Amino acid sequence: MAVKNKNYDIFMIGMKDHPISVMYQRECLPSWKGYKVKVFDAVTPKDLYLRNQLTFNKHYKGREFTSTEKAIWYSNFDLWCKCAREEKPILIIEHDSKLVKQLPDLSKEKHKFVSFIDRDFGNKGIDLAPGSGYYITPSWAEKLIAKAVCEPIDHNSDGHIGLWLKVWRQKAKNDYQYVEQINIDGLNTIDHKSTKNNRKFIGPDYENFDLSSIHRKAV
Repeated sequence: MAVKNKNYDIFMIGMKDHPISVMYQRECLPSWKGYKVKVFDAVTPKDLYLRNQLTFNKHYKGREFTSTEKAIWYSNFDLWCKCAREEKPILIIEHDSKLVKQLPDLSKEKHKFVSFIDRDFGNKGIDLAPGSGYYITPSWAEKLIAKAVCEPIDHNSDGHIGLWLKVWRQKAKNDYQYVEQINIDGLNTIDHKSTKNNRKFIGPDYENFDLSSIHRKAV
């Protein structure tokens, strides 16, 4: 089958050494058949001591950023830099981004969100998921970079992306339900310090647990 993304790159942010990330990649990558998708090694908390490009203020909710939130910021930031440096548009997805409908023609877009989530996994309905699937051109990558480095950060990367790519306009058009951010048994690699109990965070210390028991699948 011919590759459908000839004019832009698709990168899936994933962790090759994290069993939950590997599980999601195993579930989602087959859905992208016909597209050329490259797995981009995510920045993880253990890598943060090497990074100083971004300055983090307190989160706007009044707490400190978690190490996983900072790592996610750097994973997206690195791909924006790659897009700008190589002067080629890019579609960024996450390890839990499952293609459910063929992507639209993106050749005339400057930026576009293409992902949704069944918010809180069935409780509140469909909502746009900014970081799970978004397309940017090099000029917009440069804008995201500039806004990230010009002052201390106080929002998660999703909030930054949604603000500067004008997520409300995309919601109004209701044209983003191509990629679903899926959830398997609430298992989650991101610690957002949420008070909700519908996600089971597997943290940056990579705790030992019996992954083979999850859906009886071997790693």
